Amino acid sequence: MKPGGSCHPTSYLKPHTSEMLPILFEDNYLLAVNKPPGMQSDKDKWRHPSAEVEVTVYYKITYPLKKQLAAVMAHRLDRAVSGVLLFAKTPAAIKSLGAQFEERTVGKFYLAILEKCPPQDEGELVHWLKKDNEQKRAVIVNPHTKASKECRLRYKVLQKKGDQCLVEIELLTGRYHQIRVQMGTIGCPVLGDEKYGAKAIKSDLTMIGLHSHRLLFDHPKTGERMEVTTPPPDLGEWRNWK
Repeated sequence: MKPGGSCHPTSYLKPHTSEMLPILFEDNYLLAVNKPPGMQSDKDKWRHPSAEVEVTVYYKITYPLKKQLAAVMAHRLDRAVSGVLLFAKTPAAIKSLGAQFEERTVGKFYLAILEKCPPQDEGELVHWLKKDNEQKRAVIVNPHTKASKECRLRYKVLQKKGDQCLVEIELLTGRYHQIRVQMGTIGCPVLGDEKYGAKAIKSDLTMIGLHSHRLLFDHPKTGERMEVTTPPPDLGEWRNWK
C-alpha cells in the first residue's frame, strides 16, 4: 500500500463464529480488520464472540513458528460499532502504536447516522466526560469534575434525509462512548443508540449507526503515513445511505 492510500479487503479470517472478519491490511508488523457490528473488540470471561479471540486464533494458525507476542489490539470499538480495528504484531509495533494513540497523532474518522441533524452543518464539540462503571455508560459533567476528562470531536454533515443526517466525525480524543454521549448531549443521538437517547430501531443485529471508516497512523517500522479505510456494512439502516 502506498503512503496515504486506502486498504481494501485482501482475505478473510475464518472465525469459529458465524461472522466473517475481513482483513483490510496485513504485513509483518500490523493487522487491520473490519469488525462487524455485534462482535466485541476484546475477549471477556463469558467467551462472547470477539475480534481479539479470532485474530489470536488466526495469528497462531498462520504463524505457528513465531516466537514474539501474539497480535495485540491498538485500540477498541464498542460492540455495536463496526469498522477499522488495528492490531500490532510485534513488541516494537505495540510500543509505536501505543505512543501514537497516547500522543493523539492517529487520525480517527467515523461515519454516523444521526436521529436528528445538528443546528450547524459542521462544528466542534467540547465536553467533560466521566465514566459511570455501574451503569456502563458515559456522562457529561461540569468542566474539571473529579475523575472526568475533556473530550473533543469535529463533525461535518454529508447528507440529509428528513430529520436524519449522515455525518463524518473526527475523534480528537478517545474517551469511553465519546461520540455517542457527545452527540446525544446536543440532542442528536446516533441512530438506534437507546443508551444515549435514540429511539429503538428494528434490527436482527446488535448495532447502531456508527462506523469507524478511516484510520490514519505512522507505520511503526517505515514511518510512512498509512490510511486504512472501509465502507459501512451493507446492513440495516446503512443501506439507506449510499
